[in-house]
Amino acid sequence: MQKDIAKLRELESQKERERIASLKPDETKARQEKKKEEVIIPPPPAASQPKREEVPVQAPAPEVPQTLIPKPPKRPAPIQKIMVRAAIVAGLVLVIGFFYWLLAVKKGGGAEEEVTPPAGTEEETGGTAGEEELIIPPSLITVNATETIEVASSPEISQAFSQSLEKTFDAEGPVRVVLENTTENKVLGLKDFFEAFEIASPEGLLEKFNDDFTLLIFPGQKNNLGFVTKVTETENLLNSLVSWETTMEKDTEKLFAILGKEGQALSSGFKTSVYQGVGFRYLTISREDFGICYAWFDDYFVLTSSFDSMKKTIDAVKVKELETQAGQMFIVGFEGKSVTPEFKEFFKKYLPGGILLLSKNIESKEQLKKLTADLQDLSLKEAKLPLFIAVDQEGGIISRISFAEEKTPQSEINDSSQAYQIGLERGKELKDLGINLNLAPVLDMTQEGDFLFDRSFQRDTAESGELAKYLVEGQKTASILTALKHFPGYGDIDFNPESSLAKVYSLPEVSQFKKAMEANPEFVLTANVVYENLDSSLPFSFSPAAIKFLKNNLGNDVAIVTDDLAQNYLLENFSLKDIIKKPIEAGADILIFSGWEIDVSQGLDAFFSSFENNEISQAKIKEAITKIIKIKENL
Repeated sequence: MQKDIAKLRELESQKERERIASLKPDETKARQEKKKEEVIIPPPPAASQPKREEVPVQAPAPEVPQTLIPKPPKRPAPIQKIMVRAAIVAGLVLVIGFFYWLLAVKKGGGAEEEVTPPAGTEEETGGTAGEEELIIPPSLITVNATETIEVASSPEISQAFSQSLEKTFDAEGPVRVVLENTTENKVLGLKDFFEAFEIASPEGLLEKFNDDFTLLIFPGQKNNLGFVTKVTETENLLNSLVSWETTMEKDTEKLFAILGKEGQALSSGFKTSVYQGVGFRYLTISREDFGICYAWFDDYFVLTSSFDSMKKTIDAVKVKELETQAGQMFIVGFEGKSVTPEFKEFFKKYLPGGILLLSKNIESKEQLKKLTADLQDLSLKEAKLPLFIAVDQEGGIISRISFAEEKTPQSEINDSSQAYQIGLERGKELKDLGINLNLAPVLDMTQEGDFLFDRSFQRDTAESGELAKYLVEGQKTASILTALKHFPGYGDIDFNPESSLAKVYSLPEVSQFKKAMEANPEFVLTANVVYENLDSSLPFSFSPAAIKFLKNNLGNDVAIVTDDLAQNYLLENFSLKDIIKKPIEAGADILIFSGWEIDVSQGLDAFFSSFENNEISQAKIKEAITKIIKIKENL
């Protein structure tokens, strides 16, 4: 059957060739040209059909010079088909190879790498693949270096620590020693340390201390040791320590043996010494400043092996406490109308002493009351101190709390009785909203055309001082703190002094401030103006001579607050560190940093950086914090 079909097709082909041969030459040429122009495009395969390899139809070639590309054949040459198919196969091999590498090799780690076991398996809990990051508690004092000792078990501590004590350290101050148990992936605590050196102590004593402690080596000709921990329970602590003195030498024998103790102590019992107002007890082992010294002060318990190391530890604790409290010198602004998780982290990091509320933070009575309550809760929890919550509620055009009922402009206050009543009513509203500090009244002596004219009393110095005095007394009756502003004044300035640094030749009259001081306001807020006859180069808030002038006129008891330092016009004239440092060195107690033009975190980071590098007087900071805490104790 197949042979018949083939023979039939051969006969038909013969007839067709004969027919074509009989055609005229022109007609044959025309038919050939027509056939060349026709391009037959096969229909796409149906969706249900399996995909087959397609041979692409070659489109008509563009016109190119005949010398470069020869006339293409009607059908692809066999070699072309082979090359195309080879290219497709090669591409598939590359794609498959890439995905195999991505999934099997890179992700799985190959034959030589460990494969991370699924969560919850024994390998994850016992091996290294699923270990949590080791968290090292912060040091309780400022240290110059940290030494990490890795041990596989607690019994190894004594030998490893002994070896560290024999090292030579470049650091001048105390070196912190972190004891890390690599088997359990944890930092060892005070109880582990006591167990390693077989230190006995009265029953329940260790439970009165925080187990997170700071272990120290004090470098010297002979290295000494010590540790600091926080006291968590004070009940009967003194009795426990006194009773421990009778056995402490024997109980700590193994610990002090690594420092060279061989025989009995030289003294028969503990004695008392005092340093920096801190009393500590000591037992002399040798006259080469070697003994058992311990102290309990504030919330700290300290034990060292020498007088010198005890003094250095007390100094370091005091510096750390000062660093923790240094944020009290700042009243800061923030974004938002609620205490967010991000703000909590900011607050915990810097522990500022006050918050400045602007219109952007205030929406309604209910929202504001919740905000101020949350702020106070946060401060009491983290800083253990109440918070100054400040606002500019001057009355008139500067009334941050727009929905308040008492917003009488200062220029409309006519007599002392009215001033007292306005201060009282305004104070009651602020108190109800949870605000405790009003940055008002304004005592700048101005004239028409001055920038602050509409915000001032617009009276002479005597009248302005009298009205301010009674306004302050009204606020004080309502338990609101007051900041008089802006000493010595932005008078004779017709442009916004927050747009560029203002310079005035002579100091304005300040007798109105003296009169208002009779009401004992807690704060006075200074102007950021250069008064050339007092200090030709520094704004008032930055100038020691200016702050001295203020104290000579208003006394030493009032706390000095700078006007907002977060200003570009200050940054154009001073470095950020100088903007922070100079007011403190001059004698200012509190710095306002609203974040208006310079981010609050930038200012605080600059401050703490200067503090850590001893670029700011600790005495100045202590003096300021003492004054601030005294005011807060009365809240």
